[in-house]
Amino acid sequence: MRTRSESAPPILQNELLFILVSVLAALLHGAFGFGFPLLSTPLLLFGFDLRTTVLLTLVPTVSINLVSIVSERHWREALRDYWPIPAFTIVGSFLGTQVLLSVDPEPLRLLLALTLIGYLVSDHLHRSEHLVRVPKWGMALFGLFLGLLAGVVNIFAPFVVAYALYTQIPVALMVATFNLSFLTSKSGQILGFISQGAFDFDVVRLAVVTLPLILAALWIGIRIRKKIDMETYRGMLKGALWVISIAILLDALRRILLV
Repeated sequence: MRTRSESAPPILQNELLFILVSVLAALLHGAFGFGFPLLSTPLLLFGFDLRTTVLLTLVPTVSINLVSIVSERHWREALRDYWPIPAFTIVGSFLGTQVLLSVDPEPLRLLLALTLIGYLVSDHLHRSEHLVRVPKWGMALFGLFLGLLAGVVNIFAPFVVAYALYTQIPVALMVATFNLSFLTSKSGQILGFISQGAFDFDVVRLAVVTLPLILAALWIGIRIRKKIDMETYRGMLKGALWVISIAILLDALRRILLV
């Protein structure tokens, strides 16, 4: 039996946490079509700071979204009709990354927790009875906002849900549009890290080395997609996210009060 001094060093423990969380999140993303950044970001915060968490998830998220876009038949139509959203998401995520790298990241844990809770609450919103038409400049502002949120806390799902509900965008086009937006947001984050000299290749190397396992888990998830009940998964995911969100919220408040 190992003594305390013989236990795995913190760096190794954190690497194992990243591998386990990423494989699990990729498996669930493959099975249900969403969930990788939503699940991996808050879980990785239990072993990494927010900046490192964002950097670790860049390569896997880009890879997963590329797979999704390639397999998606509606991405051309989505790009034609909703191009301002992904186009301006890259700008917003670049600017949001500058914020992330310029301020103390600890208080941002509170914003992340509130964003997750916002996602959970948004699930109770009802589809608008009246079609809301958003002009191209409105889509551009929305994309800019999504990018800012992605750059700062790595998640913008709550506002995607709200936009889809109030504009009644067809599901297939919504999935394609926001897959494109996830991809462009990650591109903006990468450019943001590089511009600040904060693109840590040692951190990224861990993600690249783990990528085959992540993509294998994604493939397995896609294969079992038809065998799992979506509502059961949604219930379990929401329950887990409530627990994670409250844990991060309490931890963030504790850190702020101790400053």
